[in-house]
Amino acid sequence: MDKIKIGETIKLLRRDKDITQEQLANIVGVSIPAVSKWENGTSYPDITVLPILANYFEVTIDELLNYKKELNENDITILKNIHLIIS
Repeated sequence: MDKIKIGETIKLLRRDKDITQEQLANIVGVSIPAVSKWENGTSYPDITVLPILANYFEVTIDELLNYKKELNENDITILKNIHLIIS
């Protein structure tokens, strides 16, 4: 399983909004060191903070977590077969 890259995502979204770590900490209600630790990957936001972050950055929680379902070969074969049946 890949490492969760939420810290990188938070950093990019924060910079896109042109706000500081301090400003984000105040918006979310956490300490500045907490935001710093998220961004450098030494800790993760508490699960209760995810909806606040997603709402503020106007993204889904999946996007915040950088979650992308990747299909394996079996999934692809099944989808191709379904497509052939439907066509």
